[in-house]
Amino acid sequence: MSKASAKAPHLDAWPLPPWLRAAIEEIGTAEVPGPKSNPRIVEYRKLSGINLPGDDGAVPWCAIFVNAMLAKAGVAGSGSGMARSFTSSPNFERLAAPVVGCITVFSSTRGPASGHVNIYTAENGIMFQGIGGNQNDEVSISMFPKSKLVGHFWPKGHPKPNAPFDQQVRLTRPLLPHERKAGRDV
Repeated sequence: MSKASAKAPHLDAWPLPPWLRAAIEEIGTAEVPGPKSNPRIVEYRKLSGINLPGDDGAVPWCAIFVNAMLAKAGVAGSGSGMARSFTSSPNFERLAAPVVGCITVFSSTRGPASGHVNIYTAENGIMFQGIGGNQNDEVSISMFPKSKLVGHFWPKGHPKPNAPFDQQVRLTRPLLPHERKAGRDV
């Protein structure tokens, strides 16, 4: 059983690209409160080649994390600490639909150049699930609104998953309050 089992049990039986396997091993790595840095998060900066100064709370590290996991797998990243750098990097191709392990970029409310990036693991009707860094100040598997999607990207020159693993993963999501119907008497 992997660290991903609780939130993404399908990954235990899925053929995973090496950067996603590396990311799963990092689940739970968290920022240190206050003006300090977790040495492991500082190591992500070194692995990615993106050596930005500052403590964990001041440096957005989602792109640093994804680049570090790609580097750990021997795959060229975007070379930037900006989440949206994957959209214009010559090292990535845009996908028409997500597959487990693709790099997923989201917009944010902080401006047109801002965003978030993680590694796609699944989706439900309204959210994408992904593993990433700086998700609630830690490496975690979290959900993000599909309405914020900028795009899905795959490292050029690296094989995509074979069928049947070349499809999106649909999670069963619980009904939202407005979707629940009142029960009937039998």
